[in-house]
Amino acid sequence: MHIVTVNDSATGESYQYDADMVINSADSGLAFYLSQLNVLESKIYDVKYGNIIYQDLIPVDTSDPEWVDSVSYISYDGVTMGKFIAANGKDLPQSDIDASISEIKIGYAGNSYGYTIEELRKSQQMRIPLDVTKARMTFRGAQEHMQKVAFFGDASRKMTGMFNNPNIPLTNSTVNWATATGAEMVKDMNDLLVSIWIGSANVHIPNVFLLPSDKWAIASSKRMDTGTDTTVLQFFKMNNLFTDVTGQELEIRPILQLKDAGTGGKPRMMAYEKNPDNLTLRQPIPWRSLAPQAIGLRIEVPCEYKTSGVEVRYPGAAGYKDML
Repeated sequence: MHIVTVNDSATGESYQYDADMVINSADSGLAFYLSQLNVLESKIYDVKYGNIIYQDLIPVDTSDPEWVDSVSYISYDGVTMGKFIAANGKDLPQSDIDASISEIKIGYAGNSYGYTIEELRKSQQMRIPLDVTKARMTFRGAQEHMQKVAFFGDASRKMTGMFNNPNIPLTNSTVNWATATGAEMVKDMNDLLVSIWIGSANVHIPNVFLLPSDKWAIASSKRMDTGTDTTVLQFFKMNNLFTDVTGQELEIRPILQLKDAGTGGKPRMMAYEKNPDNLTLRQPIPWRSLAPQAIGLRIEVPCEYKTSGVEVRYPGAAGYKDML
């Protein structure tokens, strides 16, 4: 046994290892990889990706069993009323319900990454930690796929998306934001909130408002009135239906993907009442890496996850407006 001590000038730490030890089989390489896997896993989830935002916009449900391919739920429309009746009680109005079953499709997906036996051998012998870049990229790829399905669905799998749901009411704006006044822009946005509130008989009041990023830039830089410091966006935050009715602040967010999400590639604004009853996205299996597998001269790490599109249970709780 030949023990060698190595000093790390960057951290000041010292490491000892047996210089005679080598990885001479797939089994020893696999064992060494397993010893590194716990570190890899924590590092993957510590990385923050700023533009993976679907979890912030959509309530994600992870409570379903891992084996499910779909989730069904029952919805019903009730008919009932009361009225004055005669003393004999034979003219009581009848109540009834019209029930239906809806299904949320869930897809099984995955990706993978790996290392060669040579990479593992050098990593162990030279005490160089395994590069986590491959693992980070793999996790990122899965997140990109889940966000794409969340926003735009997958027609081949009958999954609907957040920004192109055929059941959500759509209106069209007649206001050109490039030349509009601040008051016209505020009315254009507030009218969408009002249409959802009135259209649902005051049942749903939108608490989230989404704008294409380029339209957000206009609203955040244009002055509401000449000679004032208040921008159109600041004025809208203080003066909108949701804030006026509830006294709470409306959540307003810029969304890059809305730039061409409308009909014919038009920009689209969206408002909705965010809660798990109105809309949901199912993920029975969040992204995870499985046990490494020795294949030829490589150690492959398969990864899996399950995700659905966005199910809008109450389409009247949301609305689109395509912009010029």
